[in-house]
Amino acid sequence: MIRELTEKDFARAVKNPHFNKLMTKVEVAITKEDWATFCEVGKINGVPAELIMRNGLSDWAKELREDD
Repeated sequence: MIRELTEKDFARAVKNPHFNKLMTKVEVAITKEDWATFCEVGKINGVPAELIMRNGLSDWAKELREDD
């Protein structure tokens, strides 16, 4: 059985020092309707809309690489 994690479990956690080297910030224009959809899905799943967008783009890019 998996136990529920608490703040105590993450008390000694440190941020990944390589995170900034792995990511590139970009600006993307999307419609308000699309943004509302991502926000709604994020609320349902308890994650930020940005994370859903990033994961979706990452999955799509992976499929494009596999098609080559």
